[in-house]
Amino acid sequence: MKIVSVINLKGGCAKTTTAVSMAELLAEGDKKRKRPGSRVLLFDNDKQGNASRMFEVYNRDQEAEACRIMRTGHMGENSIRRVSGIAEDEKLDVIPCNYFMELAELAVKADQDHAQHDRYKTALGEVAGEYDYCIIDNPPDLGMNVINAMVATHEIIIPVCLDAYSLDGLEELVEQINQVKALNRKARIAGVLITDYEKSDTSEAAESWLRAKSGCPVFSQKIRHSTKAKDATFYHQTPTRYSVRSGAAQDYKAFVAEYVQKFGNLAAGERG
Repeated sequence: MKIVSVINLKGGCAKTTTAVSMAELLAEGDKKRKRPGSRVLLFDNDKQGNASRMFEVYNRDQEAEACRIMRTGHMGENSIRRVSGIAEDEKLDVIPCNYFMELAELAVKADQDHAQHDRYKTALGEVAGEYDYCIIDNPPDLGMNVINAMVATHEIIIPVCLDAYSLDGLEELVEQINQVKALNRKARIAGVLITDYEKSDTSEAAESWLRAKSGCPVFSQKIRHSTKAKDATFYHQTPTRYSVRSGAAQDYKAFVAEYVQKFGNLAAGERG
């Protein structure tokens, strides 16, 4: 199972939209490009639970499954929720999250008798043989839950809007990723994904800097600004589910195709 973390320390960069779109499109496959659907597990690691809301598995009244995994380091019973109607053979599952994550993180920090950083890695190892991909949607911070995600992950995708705040935060994020590599040498940055793109002299200059001088790989495909993508969130749908003909939906399809083409399905030794 290949584990992919979607992360940026800045909010509003389409992290959740990217994570849920990847999960959905990988599960559905691509008939045009003759790519079959994959078995996908979407791990909501953000206490806001937006990915969970997207697939209607959010529950604010009791500890969500991701929070329990954070506390215990094990998958446990009923941690995975099946999503119906997304892909043939129901190939997409979700691990929900909610605001109980704050309590779970406090419990982990107080636990001095057990390792704190590898709980997700251990838990996901219990189901590794059941999925091809695990996509982790992370919050815009570096709390204990994000550190756990980074320790478990194989590849990192960084959604970035072309504004000064996002670009300034990119350098800090890369530094943090390099520090986490001491705990997980397999982790690598798959690429930066430009999101909410609108063509202008400023955005073109920012993109040129990002590709030439940031030191990070950058995906060729960009995600265009689209009101449809924002509208989709009100209906708890992905861009492709809400408006498949929208620019953002078509761009996410092309992005996933580029990702699969560049990185293949699974590297040797990553399955199971």
